[in-house]
Amino acid sequence: MKNLIVVLLLVVLQTLGGVCLSRGMKQVGVVEKLNLSNLPHFGLRMIGNPWFIVGLLLLFAFFLLYLTALSRLELSYVLPMLASSYVLTALLAWLVLGEEVSIKRWAGTLAVSVGVLLVGLSSRKNVASSRLRHSRE
Repeated sequence: MKNLIVVLLLVVLQTLGGVCLSRGMKQVGVVEKLNLSNLPHFGLRMIGNPWFIVGLLLLFAFFLLYLTALSRLELSYVLPMLASSYVLTALLAWLVLGEEVSIKRWAGTLAVSVGVLLVGLSSRKNVASSRLRHSRE
């Protein structure tokens, strides 16, 4: 149960971080060309945007928790489960960012959800206890 909570928290952090970054970057403006001459100006606009900062902090928290999850769980479990963030991302992009999500995108999101459900129902091992067992042998 604790592992599932960690994965769900990963999904929420990743999704909210992405939504905040997207909102912030839309406020910062379109990146036409990223070259050295306009990099300082563009960088200052990014760091001055609160949505960008919040998104960055959420994704940093996600990354730290992701490292923790990888130390405990199998990658073949964690990574597919993170794909459930696609569902939440599509929903929040539609609700919060006002993006139009086509029927094809919703169908693809549903297909991903089915795959995530199958992975979630599969047996998963605790990597730490598996390592401990192997070291005793």
